[in-house]
Amino acid sequence: MPIRLSPNARLIHFVSSDGFRLEGRLTAAATDRAVVLCHPHPLYGGSMLTPVIMTVEQVFQEAGYTTLAFNFRGVGGSEGAHGEGRAEVADVTGGLSLLEASLGGRPRMLAVAGYSFGSFVGAMAAAADGRIGFYLGVAPPLGHHDFGFLRQAICRVALIGATRDEFCPRALFEALYLSMPATPWIRLLDADHSLTEVLDALSGACRDAIAWVQTPA
Repeated sequence: MPIRLSPNARLIHFVSSDGFRLEGRLTAAATDRAVVLCHPHPLYGGSMLTPVIMTVEQVFQEAGYTTLAFNFRGVGGSEGAHGEGRAEVADVTGGLSLLEASLGGRPRMLAVAGYSFGSFVGAMAAAADGRIGFYLGVAPPLGHHDFGFLRQAICRVALIGATRDEFCPRALFEALYLSMPATPWIRLLDADHSLTEVLDALSGACRDAIAWVQTPA
């Protein structure tokens, strides 16, 4: 399935919570639900143009969300330099604030979704920022990062993994979701970490996760 983002998307700039000017792609839709999308590792070519992120973005748009995909610090037209993940949480925080300002206040549902490195940054934001009501992590690189802090998140959590993910052994994926205080929504796709051959299946998984979070807890 080809990626078809909304024609209403526009290039914008906003400021991270620690003062860096970042570029993003904002697509306005519903005022009651919005999502910040976090791309994979900047040092390995990740950006807001990564196909997996654009696929996730498209599904949120189909569900009526206002979406903000953006380039982390040091990527594309965004100021700053790579901060190994923890500094990038300030980029997500700035994106959440931008959405609140654009929508005239905090929406009923404010979500963060991330792929690979972006799932790590998004998870840290979800664990620390009480504004976030939904976190979607795609192919979390558990072989490189300890996601134990995600147990502190008070939001609803959905995780999409890959059965042949070279950066996330299946045992670590299972250990993470089994350790969560509230049962997360889980989907495993038959793919490696790149997910490029299963974008249709990824779309379906994202649709199901979004539908799940709309049901009462």
